[in-house]
Parts: sequence; C-alpha cells; structure tokens
Amino acid sequence: MAGKKHLTNWEQEWLENNISSQEAVEHAGEDSRFKSLDKFISGARNLNVPERISKEEAWKNLESKISETYSPKIISISRRNWIIGIAASFILAIGAFFILNQNSKQLTISTSIAEVQTVNLPDGSIAYLNAESSISFPEKGWDSNRAVKLIGEAFFEVKRGESFSVVTDNGIVQVLGTSFNVRSRADLMQVACKTGKVRVSNLEENDEQIITPGLAVVVENNQVSLPVETRLDRIDSWRNGQYDYESTPLQDVLDEVKRIYNVEIEHDFSDSELTSPITTTFSNLKDAAQTIAVSKSRGFEVDEDNGKVMFIIK
Repeated sequence: MAGKKHLTNWEQEWLENNISSQEAVEHAGEDSRFKSLDKFISGARNLNVPERISKEEAWKNLESKISETYSPKIISISRRNWIIGIAASFILAIGAFFILNQNSKQLTISTSIAEVQTVNLPDGSIAYLNAESSISFPEKGWDSNRAVKLIGEAFFEVKRGESFSVVTDNGIVQVLGTSFNVRSRADLMQVACKTGKVRVSNLEENDEQIITPGLAVVVENNQVSLPVETRLDRIDSWRNGQYDYESTPLQDVLDEVKRIYNVEIEHDFSDSELTSPITTTFSNLKDAAQTIAVSKSRGFEVDEDNGKVMFIIK
C-alpha cells in the first residue's frame, strides 16, 4: 500500500480547505507550527466587526487597500515567506478591527461643584450624578456593551438586560438589573446595594464580593472588604439633599462638604483627626458645620456670603 504523499506546503492546503485539520496535523508531523497557526486563526475568526460595517464589507475594504498599495505581480515565494505573509495579513486585519472599534464616540457628562444631574442611558437605565462627578459611555453598540466609566459618585437604576458594568479607577461593579450607589474618589470606592444583586471586584477581578440589598463594601488598596450592613434609606439619600456618612474619615467628609456646597473650609484639625472616622447626617451647610464641630469639640462660623466655613477651638 502506497504511503501518503508528504505536503511541503500543508499550511496553504489547509487554509484553502483542500485538506482537513487532521490531515494537516499528519503532514505537519512534529512541526508545532500547526498548533500555533490553528490557535491564531481561531482567535481571529472570533473577532466581532463593529456594527456599522459588515464582515464582508470589512474584508472587501481591507483587500481593496492592499491591492491599492501593492502592484499585482505574480512572483514565486518561499514556503517560509508565504507563512509570514499570511500572518502579516491577519495582523493587519486585527489592527484594522481595533482601529475601527476605537473610533466609537464616547459621550461624557459631567457635573460641577454644587450640581447634580440625571443621565438617561440608551437602554432606559438611569444614572444620578452627584456633585463634581462624570460618566462616560459609548454612543453606539450599547445593546451589546452596557458599560460606563465613572469618576466620582452616582446612583444607578439599571434596566434588566445584558450585563451592566460600572468601571472606576478603583474597581468594577457588575449587575444585570438592580439599583445601587457607587462613590469612587481618590483611592477609595464604596458600593451599596439597594435592590437586586451586585458583584464588586478590584481592577484585576481576582478579589470580589457579592452584595444584596442593605449591604455595602469598600475597595481600597486593590482589596474588597467584607460586606457590612447599611440603612437602605441612606444609600441614595443625597439625591434628596440629605447627606449621610457612616464611619467616614473626617477629611473625606470635609471634601464632600466643599464639593456639595462650593465653600472653602478653614480648620486646625490634626492629621490624626482628619483620618479618624465620623458618622454624621446633614441637609444644609449650617447643619454640616455644626455636626462636624460637635463631633470634634470645636466651635464653628459659617460665612455664606463669602462661601467660607471656619472651625475654631472652643
């Protein structure tokens, strides 16, 4: 019985569907390039072309560009150079894919100091932005990629559908349909769940917690804390002008007061006082100054005309 003919150009025969994958393996022998090439081709086939252009159109445009750049001369090439050419073509295609994806316009909505805003997202979900915060999301392709970038604080009411993600500089929040609050400032992110279920992870997504209504977690130093209980009515009370802070460092509360009421704050708090946690509730500037002053045994003065708050030793 005659043995099988050995193909020196099995790669081309396989890519052109003249032989099966099993036959390609047999012809390749100990050549590990089949596995690498098969993995590379499979990955390229899984790429999604942006919605505004079909796969056929994308390849047609790419081939057109290639034909415009190189004259159609028929030349003899070595087996090694042919493989390099195939790889280069796939690399070019992948590069074109990512360039097209990056052209998707991002919409960014921001609030200034002492301003809050309601943002209606494309799927009917709603983001309520607190003062000095911003949210960014893609203008197109929202149905297949419900993801927003958040800086600052926002309360979300998410419509059920595909996975919804909130990405911050401190961590990631993922849900299907629920309502929750996210505050991400400096090196700290706080997440509280009001309805449904929320997954909170660090940026590497190797540390996470699942929280349900009435639970909250903190992400700090790339670590997700254990869930703690919090009052449901406090989670988004800031939307109604009621601000609640539980076991929050004094410096963070002072920063929030400046952000919410657009005031300057003068104080003589020590570093240890600024890092110590306080629990406070207020609905206006004078209430805020008073509760902070009482918690730290200070007197206070509020000059609303000039936008200043002064904490003084009694």
